[in-house]
Amino acid sequence: MRIKTRLTLWLGLITFLVLVLATIALATIWNLRTGTRDVLKANYNSISYAQAMLEAVDAAPIAVDVLRAQLALQNKNITEPGEEELSQHLGRSIERFVSTPDDPAQLRAVRGDLHAIIEINRAAIERKANAAELRAETAFTWISIAGTLCFLIAFTLFLSLPERLADPIRKLTEGIDRIAQGRYAERVVVQDGSEFSHMADRFNTMAGELERWQSSNLARVMEEKARAEAVINSLEDASIGLDEQGRILFINRQAMDLLGLKEDISGRSAVEMAANNDLLRHVLNDRSGAPMKIVVDGKEQYFASASSAITGANGPLGTVITLHNITPFQERDQAKTHFLATISHELKTPLASTDIGLGLLERTTSLGDEHKAIINDLRKDHQRLVRIVSELLDMAQVESGRIRMELGPQRLMGLVHDALTVVHVAAEQKHIRFEQTPVDPEVLVIADAARATWALVNVLANAVRHSPAGGTIDVRCGSTDHQVNVTIADHGAGFDAQVRERLFQRFAVGATTDQRTGLGLSIARDVMVAMGGGIELVDQEQGGATLRLTFQRA
Repeated sequence: MRIKTRLTLWLGLITFLVLVLATIALATIWNLRTGTRDVLKANYNSISYAQAMLEAVDAAPIAVDVLRAQLALQNKNITEPGEEELSQHLGRSIERFVSTPDDPAQLRAVRGDLHAIIEINRAAIERKANAAELRAETAFTWISIAGTLCFLIAFTLFLSLPERLADPIRKLTEGIDRIAQGRYAERVVVQDGSEFSHMADRFNTMAGELERWQSSNLARVMEEKARAEAVINSLEDASIGLDEQGRILFINRQAMDLLGLKEDISGRSAVEMAANNDLLRHVLNDRSGAPMKIVVDGKEQYFASASSAITGANGPLGTVITLHNITPFQERDQAKTHFLATISHELKTPLASTDIGLGLLERTTSLGDEHKAIINDLRKDHQRLVRIVSELLDMAQVESGRIRMELGPQRLMGLVHDALTVVHVAAEQKHIRFEQTPVDPEVLVIADAARATWALVNVLANAVRHSPAGGTIDVRCGSTDHQVNVTIADHGAGFDAQVRERLFQRFAVGATTDQRTGLGLSIARDVMVAMGGGIELVDQEQGGATLRLTFQRA
């Protein structure tokens, strides 16, 4: 049966019951009202007529016209059995009384007839009132029965109708939820013959098609999964895939061997697995990008970690972490660093010897001007070689991590003063002045005094070298709650855009006429970073170059 038909029948039944109950109640009330009112009115009129005739008889003189008029009304208001005979007898008694008004017997006859009429109507009123009360009680009983029946039917519908309508809807909703969860084998059972039953049948058909589609594509999906796993396992780099919830999507054999895992952990939480695997925890939490040293088969090897986001049409899907073995590159880099340290150290001995020889030649008085010019050129080349060897040795120490930093509280004013003292002679040769802002003598910074002075000297020497003769160099100091900076600004040619991009790279030449190695600023930056600070190039609209060295406040 269709839902619309079922609702129509149920609601029609309720409407019919309400209509029947209302009809019974209204009909009963109307009958009681009209019947009782008309009947009681007729009896009451008869009593009124009789009372008026009694008053007319007792009047002096006798009101014959009133007596006859009331009698005529009484004759028209006959309602009770025997009342008509009494009225006719009353008429004859009145006529005799009117003809012999002084006869007491006639008066008693009239009075007797009137009292008889009054009595018969009073008795009728009492009888009809009792009958009306009985009808009212009967009507109340029937109305109560009909009302109770209507209530029971309506209450039954109230309890059953919502459940009958909601139950198939609930079943369909639960079935839809299960299908949405991928449980295509689920079916919805609704057998009430309504539209819900038809919907359930069509829904089950759809679920069957989805189940068949899933089954037919499962083999293809498994095949593609096997291909993907083969590709992942063929990668030389260790690879781990994570979804957006942090679960492990895949992990290839190289990663399992590297992490020391004996079984596949795909589908498990990476955080839970990292709780018992220090290397996995480090790989997941490392964001520095620095090479990590891992012992593999009893040999130290170096790996670089990299992560790539997996992005789909609807947003991020996860992350792929790869560990690339950079041991050959690291070994070559270490070999290069060792070579530079060794060659730099070995070159210092012959350079010291040549310095002594040049000193002896410079003190010789028998040399001519040509020979002195040659010796002067040799001295310049020797100084340049010493500077190159020193810078290479410093670079090798920085790269190898063997540079020793004796960090401690240092007075910034003392560091700046020592650096200015070192470059003072070179500045005087070009008549360059230093414009220095006052430095609070109580300002302390965390630094290695020798290394910090060297970094300041390196920057100041560059400023002297690039400043025009007779120029000025500004040395300004500033501080914040946690940092102190020294800004050194010259008014020379400055750096072009190409040089600015690679100023702190190794072997980057600061100007086209400068024949330095380009290691000074690079090493100065490494030294400042090692002390917890930094060095940067500051834009300057008025030309020249401005470098800012930052120290941590003590």
